Amino acid sequence: MTTTGTLVLLVLQQCHAVTITRTQIPLSTGVSMEWLRCGERKSVSPPPVLFVHGTFHGAWCWEQFWMERFAAAGIETHAVSLRGTSGSPVDQKSVKITEHVDDLKAFVAATLPDQPPVLVGHSFGGASVLKYLEAEGAASAAVMLCAVPPSGNGPMVGRFLRRSLKQAWLITKGFAMKSAATDAQVCRDLFFDEGTTLDEVAAYLPKLEADAQVGLDVGHFTRNLPSKEADWDGVAFWVESPRVPALVLGAERDGVVDREGVEETARFLGLQGEAEFFDLPHDVMLCKGWEAPCDRIIEWTKSL
Repeated sequence: MTTTGTLVLLVLQQCHAVTITRTQIPLSTGVSMEWLRCGERKSVSPPPVLFVHGTFHGAWCWEQFWMERFAAAGIETHAVSLRGTSGSPVDQKSVKITEHVDDLKAFVAATLPDQPPVLVGHSFGGASVLKYLEAEGAASAAVMLCAVPPSGNGPMVGRFLRRSLKQAWLITKGFAMKSAATDAQVCRDLFFDEGTTLDEVAAYLPKLEADAQVGLDVGHFTRNLPSKEADWDGVAFWVESPRVPALVLGAERDGVVDREGVEETARFLGLQGEAEFFDLPHDVMLCKGWEAPCDRIIEWTKSL
């Protein structure tokens, strides 16, 4: 295993038939990024997968279930903790989405120079992936998973407000007041459902709280929304130059990203009417029933 800079191996975790390695990799952007890796590439195999987490999460959210399952299917996987999380701490009060993009580009250049990854972006990680593609970051394909749409959170919160004042307040309380990282009930209402017990949710809270300390620069994101780089039909200008294969997945019982937001992302990527939905809550990688979206992405990746 070779990369730019010196790698400090922190943990080797045996995960049944596969091993997940946890490493800190110094990037050219000045960030020491937490990097999880699972599985090995064969001479003929699908492209590697790079998981990009969302708000209040880190690389750990892919570790419990998905990385092992991908590796068992013969797909090499990588997961990173973005700048400002507990795994990749920085001395900043907030982080710009363009910094996430620069870090992702530096990570891919350092670790996957020979075969660009399939980027899987969950929640706000999806917005980061869209900006990465806009910036011509190297990618074999992209999967948007309950992703914040190109127009950002504003229009979605407005739709929730018209449907349910209670849900709109829950979203505001959960994210703006960070209650989703400290209150098990709020966390379950936003990220999970009753299939996950409050005790199970509470076990995640220390990780969520640790990864919620440094927030996104919302003003900067609003000025740089992916939707600003779209035509009148809502399709990204860069989709056809060249088009990156894409898969857009949503969750029917998502309390954070609604159906309209998922469908907007599909249009943005030139996939008219091609979004797929699972009967799950927002955190599809951790909730009961996680196998269905995981296996769908595995199937799609192996078809590339």
